[in-house]
Amino acid sequence: MLGVFFDVILPVVLVAALAAALDRFRRVPAAPIATVVFFLFTPALVFNSLSRTDLPADLSLRIVAAALVVFAVGYAVASVWSTLARHDAPLRAAFALAVTSQNAGNMGLPVTQLAFGDAGLEMAVVLFVTVATLGATASVVVASLAGGAARQALRAPFGYPALYAAVAGLAVNRWDVDLPTTIEAPIESLAAAAVPAMLVVLGLQLSRGLDVRGEVVDTVMANALRLLLAPAVAVAATFALGLEGVPQRVVIVLAGMPTAVFATILATEFGAQPRFVTRAVVTSTLASVLTLTVLITLVR
Repeated sequence: MLGVFFDVILPVVLVAALAAALDRFRRVPAAPIATVVFFLFTPALVFNSLSRTDLPADLSLRIVAAALVVFAVGYAVASVWSTLARHDAPLRAAFALAVTSQNAGNMGLPVTQLAFGDAGLEMAVVLFVTVATLGATASVVVASLAGGAARQALRAPFGYPALYAAVAGLAVNRWDVDLPTTIEAPIESLAAAAVPAMLVVLGLQLSRGLDVRGEVVDTVMANALRLLLAPAVAVAATFALGLEGVPQRVVIVLAGMPTAVFATILATEFGAQPRFVTRAVVTSTLASVLTLTVLITLVR
């Protein structure tokens, strides 16, 4: 277990912590860096990975199906808890966002690469694209239940550049297009910068939201569902779908990722208790240092 912590979790934590420490001294604006990651680095990583992947279509579809099952079960259980706790509409939406939004990008990709190598990263990108699609569609609908403009759910997917990169990458892969060096080299350079830049953004974002006080019971429950229930559901889903080996491990580990920062963006946009969602992001990320160490140790 200590080996997993020092070799997989600690390197990720250190990069994010260094970014957070820098922010404390120099107040580095996170928004411009996040914009570069969003529009350049991440699409390049998605395109580069999917254009070269050798994953069979059947395997990719089963990985996607497992992610959908984890999302659906998470939302169902979150809805039951909100009903029992008598949450109002904004808190109900916020709680569901905290439970169903997994950080498959900023934290998931680096952890997966360190834990399972490039083969694991290749599968993690498929899951990342799936989670990103859910975030731009289903999660927007969930957030809109707080009373925001639900019509934005129809426009959101078209503003996510990684989705276009995924389509282009799959097309290049499918028809075996040989890209010229003039195009391929810049894409590789941008893709290589994606993972470290994601960790820097994660550290900068967390340094601005360290208030963990308030709504303790709901926060603990949201963290438990995100960090403990979700990977348990993933175990059942992978067995049902016939996934095993590295694909199964990647799905399970990514299911146990903390709440994504993107959930805070949605909560702010739709008035879904953004302070609660931010608290869930911070506390689940801190708690995941322990839970991911245990989870990766168990599945390896």
